[in-house]
Amino acid sequence: MNDRIYIFDTTLRDGAQTPWIGMGFWDRFIIAKALADIGVDVIELGFAANHVDYEMIKKMAKYICNPEYSTNRTVPVACSLARAVKEDVRKAFETIEPAPPEKRRIHVFIGTSQELMDYSIGKKQEVVLSMIRENVSYARELIGDIGDVEYSSEDALRTDLDFLLETIQSAVDCGASVINVPDTTGFARPDEYYDRIIAIRKNVKGIENVLLSAHIHHDSGNSVATTLKGIEAGIRQVEGTVLQLGERTGNVDWMSVVTNLNILKDFYKVDVSHIDTTKFFDVSRLVASIIEHPIPLVHPVTGRAAFAESSGIHVKGILREPKTYFVIPAATVGREVEIVLGQTSGTNTVADFLRKHGYTDFTEELVEKITEAVKEYSTEIKDGLTQTEALLFVEHFMNDRPMENRITLKDFQSSNSLNGPAKINVSIVVDGSEKTGYGEGVGPIDAFMNAMRNILNMKDAKLQLWKEHAAYHGRGAPGFEIINEMKFSPEELELIGNNTISAGQEALAKSVVEIEYHGKTYSGRGVELDITKASYLAIVNAFDAIFRLNNISY
Repeated sequence: MNDRIYIFDTTLRDGAQTPWIGMGFWDRFIIAKALADIGVDVIELGFAANHVDYEMIKKMAKYICNPEYSTNRTVPVACSLARAVKEDVRKAFETIEPAPPEKRRIHVFIGTSQELMDYSIGKKQEVVLSMIRENVSYARELIGDIGDVEYSSEDALRTDLDFLLETIQSAVDCGASVINVPDTTGFARPDEYYDRIIAIRKNVKGIENVLLSAHIHHDSGNSVATTLKGIEAGIRQVEGTVLQLGERTGNVDWMSVVTNLNILKDFYKVDVSHIDTTKFFDVSRLVASIIEHPIPLVHPVTGRAAFAESSGIHVKGILREPKTYFVIPAATVGREVEIVLGQTSGTNTVADFLRKHGYTDFTEELVEKITEAVKEYSTEIKDGLTQTEALLFVEHFMNDRPMENRITLKDFQSSNSLNGPAKINVSIVVDGSEKTGYGEGVGPIDAFMNAMRNILNMKDAKLQLWKEHAAYHGRGAPGFEIINEMKFSPEELELIGNNTISAGQEALAKSVVEIEYHGKTYSGRGVELDITKASYLAIVNAFDAIFRLNNISY
């Protein structure tokens, strides 16, 4: 029978230490429920010595990690972190007491590398060993015989091997049931980590009776590879975070590790079947929304582009057999294969889009025309086409519908105050006729949306998504500073132009919206120097698409 790999999620502790993010109690509680729902074995709920974490951990231990109160699919172990200091250990135990004994874990750690002993904790080896024995023993005394005590030698990969073995032996002798071997700085080679785990298994007495754990940081970019190499060596618990959150470049993304173990199960021969991988995308989106940072576009498994293809050559193979380029079946991680129309799309991509949307009577010549139009437009907008934009092109070429907008924005007059609603009078042109209307709302976007619904008598149209960003571009713009260090010949400057626009207040605002109407979603774009006007134009653009694609008469 395959060995089980236990998943230890530290999004709420190590992940919460990511610079430039913050998580309140509601945020942490919702994330913890989501983690329990997908089957995570252990959740490190926080650092009890931090007064902000203390009460949060207690509440989550009760409602997430106690079967008497939990409403989740599974009930994970409640883990609380503690330095090798008695007061920390006591507080850690207090925070997990609301969980039943079998669902409690105290995680004791101390720095053991020469660097950390010299510059962080200021302790000699003999003192460190004494602190390990004292505090692991104390943690075991508090936990009793049923719960877990985990011990970590912080910066284990830069710790002298003989001393590392001594620290781990001390922890095992004093009652640790889980031994974590962290690559705290994230620069151990995968083979180096493998060798260290083998050395621990060979030289620590009683190690066969404890659970070996890996906690790998991503500074070198090798966190998944190092974790997998650790599993080859005998690691049976993986500590990581959702979306690779954590200090500096973060911790290993455990979802990527689980996906590797599933896809390469014949090689690793371990069991992670208790994890509901079909919810990976949903949980990742939840965390991204809570921390208010998007999932990186090309992030493994959960990134927007992870199961998307645009290249004509690739799409041809995918249409015949998805695993031509997608080794991971998309549905197993809660995704769908998405064929995106863009500047690298070929005729196969366009033909597939046509068939999927019910178009069957088309010629190769027509497909080529649509393909060229798609490439030109994609290059212009610096993006792939939305489904709405693609359908507008298709309708133009397939059914001779004009590309001209039926609805355009003519004018608006708005007012807003600190305490009152936003108010706006809007004038639009629909099929050549001017129409006016009024709207109020919580802010200018809401007011404008309501005005458009009133003018067009489309009360059931709902704004589902709104996003906007500054498009910096050219010499002097943020991110383009390196241009000033480059040398350009006169011919090069003539070729590319001497663009000095779009810095600071001159940056264009790019807005994208999605509007739901009669069960379907329609997108719109707006680009303007005025950030509010960009959003207004995007909303008008989406309503225009609704009119054109549904042939609505006004």
